[in-house]
Amino acid sequence: MRLFKNQVSYLAIMAMVGIAAPQVANAQVDDQASDEIEDVIIVTARARAESIQEVPIAITAFDQEAFIKKNIQNLDDVARLTPGLSFEDFTGGFATPVIRGQSQTRITSLEQNVSTFLDGVYIPRSWAIDVGTLNLDRIEVVKGPQSARYGRNAFAGAINYVPFKARLGEDGINGTFTGTIGSDERYDGGIKVGLSDERIAAAFSYDYSEFDGTWDNEHPFADIDLDEGTEGNIGGWENEAFSASVAFQPVDSFTLEASWNRFDVENEARAGLNNDESAGRLNCGSSIPTPDGAGGTVENFRLFCGELPDVPDDVIVDPRSIGVISETEIFRFGADWDISDSLNLNYTFGAVDGNVFTAGSSESFQDTCFPNFFSNLNRLFAGFNAPAGMCAFTNTPIGAINYDSHELRLVYNPNETLLFELGGFVSDGRDIDQFGFASPPPLTADPASQITIRSILEPVLPAGNQIETDVNSIFAAIEWTGFDGALRLGAEARYTEDDITGTDLTGANPAQSDTFDYFTPRFSADYQWKENSLIYASAARGVKTGGFNPGAIQDPARPELEANLAFDPETNWTFEIGSKNQFFDNRAIFNAAVFYTDWNGLQLNAADPGGDAINVTNITLNLGDATVFGVELDGAFDITDKLSVDASFSYVDNEYDDGTIDNRFGTPASSFFSSTITGAFFPAPTPAPCDDILCSSTGDIGGNQIERTPDTQFTFGAEYNDTIPGADIDWFVRGDLSWQSEFFVTPVNLATIPDRTLISASAGLTYENVDLNFWVRNLTDEEYVSNSFAVIIPFGNAFNTFFGDRRSFGATAKYNF
Repeated sequence: MRLFKNQVSYLAIMAMVGIAAPQVANAQVDDQASDEIEDVIIVTARARAESIQEVPIAITAFDQEAFIKKNIQNLDDVARLTPGLSFEDFTGGFATPVIRGQSQTRITSLEQNVSTFLDGVYIPRSWAIDVGTLNLDRIEVVKGPQSARYGRNAFAGAINYVPFKARLGEDGINGTFTGTIGSDERYDGGIKVGLSDERIAAAFSYDYSEFDGTWDNEHPFADIDLDEGTEGNIGGWENEAFSASVAFQPVDSFTLEASWNRFDVENEARAGLNNDESAGRLNCGSSIPTPDGAGGTVENFRLFCGELPDVPDDVIVDPRSIGVISETEIFRFGADWDISDSLNLNYTFGAVDGNVFTAGSSESFQDTCFPNFFSNLNRLFAGFNAPAGMCAFTNTPIGAINYDSHELRLVYNPNETLLFELGGFVSDGRDIDQFGFASPPPLTADPASQITIRSILEPVLPAGNQIETDVNSIFAAIEWTGFDGALRLGAEARYTEDDITGTDLTGANPAQSDTFDYFTPRFSADYQWKENSLIYASAARGVKTGGFNPGAIQDPARPELEANLAFDPETNWTFEIGSKNQFFDNRAIFNAAVFYTDWNGLQLNAADPGGDAINVTNITLNLGDATVFGVELDGAFDITDKLSVDASFSYVDNEYDDGTIDNRFGTPASSFFSSTITGAFFPAPTPAPCDDILCSSTGDIGGNQIERTPDTQFTFGAEYNDTIPGADIDWFVRGDLSWQSEFFVTPVNLATIPDRTLISASAGLTYENVDLNFWVRNLTDEEYVSNSFAVIIPFGNAFNTFFGDRRSFGATAKYNF
């Protein structure tokens, strides 16, 4: 039907007596006694303002005070302090948040396992979701499937950005000037201004941040001045954020809002190293006899086992490498009408426009630009003599997005017992997702003679896809409250149709179109068994939409390959019980949640069954299922009116079910590799990466842990606040420690990223309208591998590894008016 046109018991006991929460430590709500926790945050995760302690959902939230005191600058920092959330940015182009171990197994996927919203507007692509904190009031991380309420792809949860914007009722002019200076050429500046009265309000903000990065670049031309690239250190940025908003209330019952946000991002490439097969940097799995240059051979392994190598003494990145250059604009218009005391109608329009360009060096020998991708075959096959002296760059993602959405919501609240919601959502958008390879000559000292990576690619349209998406959904919710407000029962549901058309921009295959329809209910119950103590339970279905492989290889003689052009949605059912509590005259907060997820139809990378040794590509197929179990504990305690602590703990057991197959690890190259460049033939086949000793040559990954997410996370923070007697100066000092366990890089569970412990600290003074804060990040200057992804193809596997930021420090001053 078309809706519209166009190890369990022990952990459970731990959870129910649980401890600790960063989400409760950051927003002043009421004037409470000095010995009570004053900063129980108000969230809008359910489209209405509620105390975080009264919402029957596991939520972590941070506000502007937390951004400063806890050194929160981006999603990586949010994940560092949030139980059950991890984050990988993969040098910027494929930012991937993971909630509760439900890792997005394909980092290049256009669709995310976690939905991200700015002021209620869905941000559809991974390269646009890490907007920083420069112009935000609050960040909310909502855990568990939220498809019923949020819609598209809130499969494992959602991230809500609440921006600074116009507020009615704040008479007069108010705002802030902010400036930061720090190590490694860190300079920030910003202004926020608001003007309002009871009927009309306006606000504007501008923020600028630049940073040179924390890693020295040992490339001989690291300091060369390029229009686009990495200058000086590695891992820096130059980012700007703009916002403008208005609110108008002509009568008490009717409000109009409009806002515009723009994010200009220029993130340099991250420090990292390519551990690849052609460079002889892998150490296990099957092997290939490889010429050693001295008349003999060495065994060239195809996989990596154990902890990825320690950070090297010298990190080298070609200065033409770009982490990500992107521009994203988000426009929102809203109208809210209180038709009566019990009936409210709300309309929201959202528009998202953006574009992105990346240029990542794929060389293993980045100081000399060892021969490019094809030339690296010299190391694999004697007599293969491709020309040397070219550098290899992989460019993805390249592209643009353009999405519009409309949502209409009717809320009926006739009394304190019942609440009804009914609404509809329509969205249409276009996504250009391209990739390319560039092979410029080695860099020289004269920048005027250099050709940029962009200029090489733009005359030749890179390969890729155009995805057109039309989303139509209806949703409804009902909530009943009884027993003098102690018991609440709720049900939410959404029916969605995703009309998707995928076009292969190379023209090799015809456009593919299909409609994916699904139903996503959610049920909840919560009971306030005593004052400030809540227990809750929920069951929810999450869905991530299906899609197409427009570039999947087709052969008229093999009609079975047609099935590879599309893949189905992923689904899960998650069951959760939890408790939220305030004790000791509200000086302590203790929260806990235990959850179980049955995950079906995983969309996994797969070697295209239609390919061969020359035509090698990875596509997406539904190749198995998974099971996830976990526990989250969090809380805070005001030990005295000056000293407070907070902590969190999370554990996730996430495994692929028996029978799940990742055929990339069981796919050899064809037995007869030929080169049209040399005319040479190589009769020995490239073996499948797995050797049936360390991993199955069939690609069976059943029972293995899901990759790229730690199973255990822990945080601890302590803060001391006081006043200088007689000086009217408030001061604080704070420290935060975060630890996460090691985790696997691939689903065959051989290569691991080591565990890490990071410490940050801050101290500050407040005098009248002036705040001065001093901060340090990665206090111990730990050198660590932050994330890695594997490229598994028949003739050249690689484990691309990225390093976390080293120590940085600085001071931030704010003037409030």
